[in-house]
Parts: sequence; structure tokens; C-alpha cells
Amino acid sequence: MISKLKGQFVVSMQHNMKGYILLIAVFLCGMALAIACNKNSVQEEEIRIFFADYLSGITGAGMDATKTFYFAMLGYMQFAVCAYFCAITIIGAPLFLIYLLIKGFSFGTVLCCIFHAFGLKAWFIIPCVILPHALIEGPCCLAYGLRCTKDAYGLAAGNVHVKKNLFIPLWFGILFLCITSVAALTQSYIEPLLIKMISPYLI
Repeated sequence: MISKLKGQFVVSMQHNMKGYILLIAVFLCGMALAIACNKNSVQEEEIRIFFADYLSGITGAGMDATKTFYFAMLGYMQFAVCAYFCAITIIGAPLFLIYLLIKGFSFGTVLCCIFHAFGLKAWFIIPCVILPHALIEGPCCLAYGLRCTKDAYGLAAGNVHVKKNLFIPLWFGILFLCITSVAALTQSYIEPLLIKMISPYLI
């Protein structure tokens, strides 16, 4: 069973490799634009204040895990809804690429601000606050994004099957939210523990 799933995964990766490379390239282009354009000291100060509050919340009364989970899932739901509507529209493929470019720009801006605000300490912050959930979130977003992009290209090519076009992306979206809930739980419970461990080195 495991070997069969592994074989299907390898075949799927080989079949969709060009699509994954395209999506990753668009996301990285957004990050590169953010790095090239980031000169906003106000954003850096906002990031510094956010992490100061985050650290004090963890080391003090503790983080509200339920609230963190809620906002994380809200972000994943927004992504899923955007991807789904791109999947069921003829011009959805280029729209999703633009959306992914903006997401890459936003992520790159956050990274730049963290490095500018904290310097070398950012190398401690990123593996604890961003990397754990990103390892789950990233592949899920790529997989669902590619699925929706292919569906949109199919519509543009004239492959219209109403039930298939509407419901298959929907079921993949539900699966996406189920898996990314693990990433939200990681943000809510695991990452606060990691940042608490290194908090003495960040003050």
C-alpha cells in the first residue's frame, strides 16, 4: 500500500514538474521584487513591535492558541476560495499566477523586515516562527494551486463539464483545508514552544 502510494506520488511529481516549477518561479519572483523594493522603515518597526508583543505573550500569560488557529485557518480559507474561483473561470490561470506573485511579494516583505529589524537574530526567528508551518503549508498551496490552474486552462481550452469543473476543485479545496489545519495547529501549539525556547537569545 505504502509503495503503491509512493509510486503514484513519484508519477504525479514527474507529470506535473513543469507546473510546479512555474508556480515556484512566480512565487520567487514576488519575493525577489519584495527584496528589491523593500525600504520601508515603518514596516520594520511594525514587525519589531509584533514580535516584541509575540514574545511577551509567550513568556508572560501565554498565547491564545485558539485565536492563532482561527486566524491561520482564515488565511488558508482565503487562499482556498481565491484558488477555487480561479479554477472555475476561463481567465483563472493568469489570475492565480498574479495572486501567487502578490503572495510571494508579501512573504518576501515579511522576511526582509524581520532581517532588517533583528539582524542575525532573524536566523533564530525564522526556523521557529515561519519554517515549521511553512513545510506543511507550502506543498499544500502548490498542489492545490496547480490543480486549480490546470482546471482553469482546461476551461480556456473548451473542456467544459459543469459538475466536474465545479465539484472536483471544491473537493480538493476541502482536502487542502483538512491538511493545512495541521499547519494551523503547528502555528498555534508547536511554534510558541520553539520561540519560547530561544526567547532568551532574542531579548
